Amino acid sequence: MRRSRLQRAAIVLLVTLVVGSTGWGGIAGSAAGAAARPAGSLRAPKTSTAQDARYLTDVAQADSDLVTYVQRYGSVALRGMVTDGLAFCAFLRRGGGIDNALVDVATGARVDERTTHLPLSVHTFNTLEALALVDLCPSEERLVPASVRGELRQLAAALGSSSSTLTAPSG
Repeated sequence: MRRSRLQRAAIVLLVTLVVGSTGWGGIAGSAAGAAARPAGSLRAPKTSTAQDARYLTDVAQADSDLVTYVQRYGSVALRGMVTDGLAFCAFLRRGGGIDNALVDVATGARVDERTTHLPLSVHTFNTLEALALVDLCPSEERLVPASVRGELRQLAAALGSSSSTLTAPSG
């Protein structure tokens, strides 16, 4: 069953991102260290309509809950998911590591939730952020740990993502 394999890949990536990069309490600890984050400007990658469409297709394949979300909220949901993915790319590009990028996106999504109604679950965020690295800003994959890059390659392969330029870890 293709969907269950994709969901398992997304769950493995979720665990890798949350536990492998931050430790069980790392996300909360990262929020407390917000003052140490870089103050540089945020620059989201420029994406094409085709990239955005590929991202949304991959998100739908990886997380059936987000399909339900789109069915309920339509274009608001689609814009919200692309915005979330691009924001993650921008926060990651700014510096401060994957932990801070994940926390910053989640914090921003909580503020915008009244408008976007984005489901506020770790699984949702990790699906959106992982696929942002695959489809919207694959050049930023160099900014995440090698173990995460391996999981991203597996997720891209499971999705058959043609836009992915993920590379094997060096060394």
